[in-house]
Amino acid sequence: MGQSVGLVLSGGGSKGLAHIGVIKALEEEQIPIDYIGGTSMGAIVGACYAMGLTTDEIINIVKADDFNYWMSGVIEEEYNYYFKAEYPEPDIFSLGIDLNDTVPKTRLPMSYIPNHLMDFAFMEIFSRASAAAGYDFDSLFVPFLCNSVDISNNREVVFRTGDLTQAVRASMTVPLYFRPIVIDGNIMYDGGIYNNFPVNHVEKLFKPDVIIGSKAAQGNQPPDEFDIMRQIENIVMKPSSYVINPEKGILIDMPFKNESLLAFDKLDEFVEVGYKITMEKMDSIKMLVKRKAEKSEEIDKRRDAFKATWPPLRFNDLEIEGLNSAQESYVERSIRKTDSIIDLDEMKTEYLKLAHDKSLLYLYPKATYSEADSLFTLGLRVIPQTSLEARFGLFFSTTGLAQTFLGVSYREISELSTHLKGSIQFGRLYDGVNIGFRFDYPSRIPVFFQGSFNYNSIDYNSYNSNFFFEDLKPSYITEDEINFRFDVGIPYSINGIFKGGVGIGRNKEVYYMTNDFSTSDTSEVSNVNNLSLYVAMERNTLNNKQFATKGVRRLHALRLGYGFESYFPGSTSENVQNEKLDYLWLSAKYENTGYVPIGRSFSLGYYINLQATFKPLLSTYFSTLLEVPVFQPNIVTKSLFMEHYRAYQFVAFGLMPVYKFNKQLHAKAEAYTFIPVQEILRDANNNAYLGTFFKTIKTVFDASVTLVTVAGPVSFHMGYITEEDDPWVFQLSFGYLLFNKRSVDE
Repeated sequence: MGQSVGLVLSGGGSKGLAHIGVIKALEEEQIPIDYIGGTSMGAIVGACYAMGLTTDEIINIVKADDFNYWMSGVIEEEYNYYFKAEYPEPDIFSLGIDLNDTVPKTRLPMSYIPNHLMDFAFMEIFSRASAAAGYDFDSLFVPFLCNSVDISNNREVVFRTGDLTQAVRASMTVPLYFRPIVIDGNIMYDGGIYNNFPVNHVEKLFKPDVIIGSKAAQGNQPPDEFDIMRQIENIVMKPSSYVINPEKGILIDMPFKNESLLAFDKLDEFVEVGYKITMEKMDSIKMLVKRKAEKSEEIDKRRDAFKATWPPLRFNDLEIEGLNSAQESYVERSIRKTDSIIDLDEMKTEYLKLAHDKSLLYLYPKATYSEADSLFTLGLRVIPQTSLEARFGLFFSTTGLAQTFLGVSYREISELSTHLKGSIQFGRLYDGVNIGFRFDYPSRIPVFFQGSFNYNSIDYNSYNSNFFFEDLKPSYITEDEINFRFDVGIPYSINGIFKGGVGIGRNKEVYYMTNDFSTSDTSEVSNVNNLSLYVAMERNTLNNKQFATKGVRRLHALRLGYGFESYFPGSTSENVQNEKLDYLWLSAKYENTGYVPIGRSFSLGYYINLQATFKPLLSTYFSTLLEVPVFQPNIVTKSLFMEHYRAYQFVAFGLMPVYKFNKQLHAKAEAYTFIPVQEILRDANNNAYLGTFFKTIKTVFDASVTLVTVAGPVSFHMGYITEEDDPWVFQLSFGYLLFNKRSVDE
C-alpha cells in the first residue's frame, strides 16, 4: 500500500457533521483514507464512511426527517400505535418507585430523549455491514475504531471488533440526553468524557504514516445559564489534547463559536465549513501525503463490491434478555405474530408497537447474523417499568383557576399486562376521583379490557375571565357525577382502535334558575341516571394531549342509552311539584381534527364536529342543558359553562393556522363556527323548548402562544366568544386542564 493515512474525527455534537465536508474535500483531492478513528459524532460519521457510504449518502441520512425523529425520540405518525395509548391525564411529571429491592427506591428518568427509535435506526444502518465484515472492524470498507467510557469500571474502551451498532451507540451516548447501553454487563457512555480525540489509539493500533485530524469541538466554553446541554457538556467532557506531531500529521481545526450540540438543521453550513477549511489546508496536506488515492471510479467499484456483501436484514429468531419466562412470553407474543421469517419493515412496525407499551421502560435491539442460514436473530434487552409510579400535575391561570392532580399506577407483566391506577384532582372548578384497571392480552389480534370508577364534580363559578381579575360571585350551577365504565378494544391499522363498552352514571345537578339569588333560596335538583352502550372507531396521531400542532384525530361513535330523571324544585322555580321522567335515547358523533403541513414552520389545522343526539327535553331548562352535548374546542372554553353552545344536534367546524418557531414554541389562531340544528331556549316558566331550525350561527375566536417545556406547557390566550355575557377572554396558564371521563364519553 505504501504510505498510509489515518483520519481522526473528534466529538462535538452536531458540529461533528463538519467531518463530512472534510472527507469530501480529501476524496476530491485524492487524499487516501486508510484508517478512521472517531469519538461521539465523529464515530457516527466515521463508521458510516468506513462501512462504505459516500459523503452524499451520509448527508442524505442526516437530512431525512427520520434523523430528526431519532434525535428527538419522536415516533413517526405511521408508527404511532394508538392501541397502547391511555386516556390522557393532566400529569406533567412522574416518578417510578422500584419495589423489587429490599428497600424501595425511586427511579428517575435516565435520559431526556426516548432512545428506542434511534437504537432501532442504528441497528438498521450498521448491522448488515457489521455482519459482512465478520464483526471485525478491520474488515470494513475502511478499517475503523471508536472509543467509549465504561463507567462500571471507570475506564476507556476502544472498539475494533464486535457489533458496530453497539460500538457507535456507546461512543455517542451523551449523559442525561441519551440512555446508556450495556455491553458485556458494563454501562457505556460517550467516549468524549475521557478522550474526545482518539489520535493516540489511531497511532498505536493502526500505525499510519500520516495522521489527519478533524476537530469539530470547541473545548470547554463558559456555558449560558439557560443552555442545559452546554452545561452537561462542560460537566462531563474532560479537556482533551488535540495535538498532532507536525512532522507526522496535520490538524483541521473548525472555527466554531457557541453552536448548540443539537443544531442538526445547520447540516449544510457545517459541511461547508469542514470542506472549506480542509481545502484551505490542502497544500499542507499534500506536502505530507505523497501517495494519491485511486480515482473516484475505482473507489466506487470497491465500495459497491463491499456493499454487495451485506446480507439482507431479515429475522428468524428472537432472544429476550432481562425478563422472567412469563414476561418473555408476553414480549414475544407482542412482537411476533407468526413463525415465518420477518423482514425489516415488519420488524420495525412490531418493535415500535412494543415501544408504545407503557409496562416496558426500555428496549434495546441487537441484530446478530448467522452464516448458516444467512438470517439475523433479534436480541432484545428489556427493562420492565417500575411496578409503582407516582404522577403529579398542576394547572393554574390568571383567571383564577387552579387544579392539582395526584395519581398512582401499578403495572405488572406476566402472560398479560396489568395496569391498576388511581388519581385525585381538586381545584376551584373541578374535583375528580378515578380508580381503574386495564388488562392487555398480546394475542394474534391484541385486545384490552378496562374498567373504571369516576367521580366528577364541576362547579361552574360565574367568575370573570379577564386577565388577572376575577369576579367572586357564588356559583349557581354544579354537577356531581358518579359513573362506572367498562370498555373492550382491539386495534385497527397502526393508528386506530375499535372499541365498545357500557357506561352507568348518576349525575346530581344543582342549580338556580337565575344567578340573582340569596343565601335563603333553595336550589333546584335534578338527578339523572344513565345506562348506555356504545361502539366507536378512533384514529389518533396528534403530537400533544392538549396543545397539538401535528397529526390527526378522527372519531366515529354510536351510543344507545336509557335515562331516568328525578326533579326536585327549589325556591327560584315556577314549578312546585317533583317530577320523574324515563326515556330511551340515541346519539351519533363524528369528530375530525388534523393539521396539514404547509412548509417547514407553518401548518393549517382544521376541525369538524357533527353531533346528533335524540332524547326528550327534561324537566327544566338547565337540566336539559346539562345533559346535551357541549361545544368546547380548546382549553379556554373547557373551563366555561358555554350555555349557548349546547344542543342536541349541531355542526361545528374551524380553522387553526399554526406557526412553529421551534419544536417547543408555537403560535396558533383558532376560528370556530357553531351551528345548532335547533337552539335550546328557555320560556317564562324556566322550561326548555326547541327553537327554529338553523336559525343562529355562533363563533369562537382565539389567538395563543404556547411553550411546551419538559416542566409543562405555558400558554397565553386571547379569545372572543360570542353570546357570552363577557365575550373577551384573556388567560395566561401553566399545565394541562383535563378531566376524568363521564359515563357518556367514548
